[in-house]
Amino acid sequence: MMKVFICPQCGWMRTVSRRKQVECFKCGRTDMQLSKLSFVEYSGMSDDQREDYAQSWLFIHGKEA
Repeated sequence: MMKVFICPQCGWMRTVSRRKQVECFKCGRTDMQLSKLSFVEYSGMSDDQREDYAQSWLFIHGKEA
């Protein structure tokens, strides 16, 4: 099952299949968080929608990109 993780520092999103600990290749943070997006939802999003989701997630969780 594919999972979508998001970096709580920079908002970069990554999909993985079997990993439980995921590192961010953009900023180097080692503890990305599991997002509530399913892989089907994520794959159906455009790049702009993904960026909007990441910025909204960071805003809701009190982070600044």
